[in-house]
Parts: sequence; C-alpha cells; structure tokens
Amino acid sequence: MHSTYSKEKKVIDSATEHLERLLQNTLIARQENQRVDQDTITKAKQQLQKSGWVLLRGFNHDLEAFSALVSHFCSKLTFDPAREFTNDTAQKVDAGTQAIGLHIENGNTPFPPDVVAFYSRKSASVGSQTTLCDGQKIFNAMPTHLQSLFEKNMVVSRTLPEALWKRYVANEHPLIDNPEQVTQQRLQELMNMLPGQTGTVNDQGELYYRLCFSPILVNTQSGQRAFANAILGPSFNYQAPTYEFEGGQALDGQTKAEIADLAEQCTLELAWQDGDMVLIDNTRVMHGRRAIQGDPNDRQLVIAMGSH
Repeated sequence: MHSTYSKEKKVIDSATEHLERLLQNTLIARQENQRVDQDTITKAKQQLQKSGWVLLRGFNHDLEAFSALVSHFCSKLTFDPAREFTNDTAQKVDAGTQAIGLHIENGNTPFPPDVVAFYSRKSASVGSQTTLCDGQKIFNAMPTHLQSLFEKNMVVSRTLPEALWKRYVANEHPLIDNPEQVTQQRLQELMNMLPGQTGTVNDQGELYYRLCFSPILVNTQSGQRAFANAILGPSFNYQAPTYEFEGGQALDGQTKAEIADLAEQCTLELAWQDGDMVLIDNTRVMHGRRAIQGDPNDRQLVIAMGSH
C-alpha cells in the first residue's frame, strides 16, 4: 500500500509542478478583449528572457493583432519556403497528424530565427498539444559523456527541391526578394555569408546541401549552454536529413534515443485555447507536437518567426 501511495504522490507532484511551470509563463488578460498593450509587451519580453517562452491568453486576437505582437520582437521576418502564407507575416502550420519531435524552427538552415511565435485561431478539443522543452535544462541534465559529445560541431546534409531552396535564398539574400532572381552566384553569395556551408546543384535543379552547425547554443549574455537544434525534429515537407559529427562519426540511433528520453523528462505540454499566442526563444527552447486526434481541421495554428 505504501508503494502505491508513493507512486500516486509522485504523479500528483509531477502534475502540480507541470501546472505551476505553465502558469509562471502565462500572461492572462485582466479583462475581456483586452488588447496587447506596452505593459504586456514589456512583461512578455521579461518572461521570454527569463524562461525562454511566454503564453498570452485571453487577449483580443486576430491575424492583425498577432502580426503586431510579432513586430515587437522581430525586426526581420523569416519564412519556411514549404509553408502556405496566411498574411504577409504568418504562415499556416500543416505538418500531418503524427507526433512531431522536438526541434528549433529552421534548425537545419544557416540562419534559424531568434524568435518563433504561434497563434491558435482554432484549437482542437483533444490531443495535438504543443510540447516545449528548455534546452538549458536538457544540457544541464546530460551525463558528462553526452555533454562532451555534443560540444563537437555536427554536419547536416540533405537534397532540396529547386523550388524550395530558391524560395529560401530569395528570402534570406539581402539583395533579392524573388525566386526568379536566384542564380548560382546568388546561392554562393548566401553561402559565403556563413562559413561551413557547401552546396551542389544537379541537372534536375536540386541542391545537395551540407551545413556545419553547433548542436549546443551558448547565450551570449549569461553564458548558459542549451541543447537546441533540429536533431529530434520532423521532415514533413523535406527529405529526411543525415546527421554526423564533424569528424565523420554518424549520429547513431542509441544516442538519439538517449537524448529523446532525456528531453521528454524536461518537456511541458501546452493545451491550446482559441486565441492563445505563444512566443518562443528559438535559440534556447525546442518545440514539437503530440499527435493530432480527430479532424485535423479542428486545429488552425499559424506561425511567424524572425530575428531581433
């Protein structure tokens, strides 16, 4: 009986801690249809810096309000070339119905955004919770051998269809804004902006791309290290990437499973409500999704992202 009581108490304590952490990161409107004012923006920025993410709940909301919120955190927007636009700021989130592993947004690109924002226009009644995982907590919980392993640089490689890589180059290159303007020279110019990139275009126009990156990101102000990358993430709209360490050692399944188990212990679940808006520090906190249950159309989520 004592053993059963202990197990039940651990479950209750864990659920209580989970709820407390969610509430600590939530700003709730003081009155119905309250607009996001400057005081709310200031508090959101403080919470984002402190914990890596913040939820705004109960505020006046629509796509215009969401875009205005994002503008306070991002001076330059970044887009996913495989996503459909909802307006000039946000894109539709559509990644099937299966669970999605933890990742930072655009983590396999040379210029991942600093901030990612989500807006729930319509929330599912069950399932499809967004998962949030603080990469600093993962790194601090890692055994020494994993910390040492992931302190090494890694290389991600994959082949990208012509339409997708050209859209990305057009968005990121400072001198162009249209995929039709993308040439081999513009591609090379973009790759020259950040060392560690190589790419070869084949006869079909596909780009075989390799990027050297650090799976551990260091906060320039605090010096805190965070396991923040896309190693555990999805490849819904893209060819599944290959990961190896810079010396040529492949990322094996056992190591990946060990990281996934560790990350799950540090993960919170966010059950969406209509109108919720979430801001995430993409250099620290990874996100994912539990499987969608029921009709996928019951969930309408949009994303916006960019740099400070």
